[in-house]
Amino acid sequence: MVEKTWGVGTGLSSAMGQALMRTLDPSWRMLGISRQADRETASNVQWVRGDLADREERWIANLLKAITARQIVQLMGVVHAAGVVFADDMQRTTRDEIRRTLDINLAAAFRLLQVVRPWLAPGASVVLVSSVDALMQSEEGPAAIYGAAKAGLVGMARQLAAEWGSLGIRVNVVLPGALSSGMGPNDEVGERIKSRIALGRLGEPSEVAQVISFLLGSQSAYVTGAAIPVDGGLNLHY
Repeated sequence: MVEKTWGVGTGLSSAMGQALMRTLDPSWRMLGISRQADRETASNVQWVRGDLADREERWIANLLKAITARQIVQLMGVVHAAGVVFADDMQRTTRDEIRRTLDINLAAAFRLLQVVRPWLAPGASVVLVSSVDALMQSEEGPAAIYGAAKAGLVGMARQLAAEWGSLGIRVNVVLPGALSSGMGPNDEVGERIKSRIALGRLGEPSEVAQVISFLLGSQSAYVTGAAIPVDGGLNLHY
């Protein structure tokens, strides 16, 4: 019987998240936080109901119940891949849009790591999913608050990598570029972006998932504090 390796993830119902669960070693089991916890999915995901934008943070209580119910002693991985894209002129951005963008993309990652820290064992790996928009102007239009939230994940990862390094806990961040599905651009925008990508094509969610899987695994045991673009070279224009 294969011993289970437990982790916690957000955004696992996305195309990238589903690709990740297909890519991970068969020993992995993930508690996936989602607003739709009754969805049918792969057997290596067990859903925890929760809305990351909930100001009462009921998702935290549900997560703690799930950890206790499964008698999980330690967590070896955390993936924050949940995100919401908001692109509009800064002057038209409302307070609610600011809050929701920061809550889901940035604050939820911080709170998740605060909550699960007691379960993170030496050798555990944290992967935060940012965006190439943290480095450069968005190809899809003005996106100041989105770029700020995603840039915050880079800063968080680097600070925590230094803070938790002596504990044997690694923290890294990946920065996907334009993808062919999920939260990627529409066809018209995608064609325009492809002309600026060194590899000449949009990325696949599975290609980002493979990098996340690598960072979760033992082959990346000496990698921490890294910010890794997975964008086909789009960031070369930065």
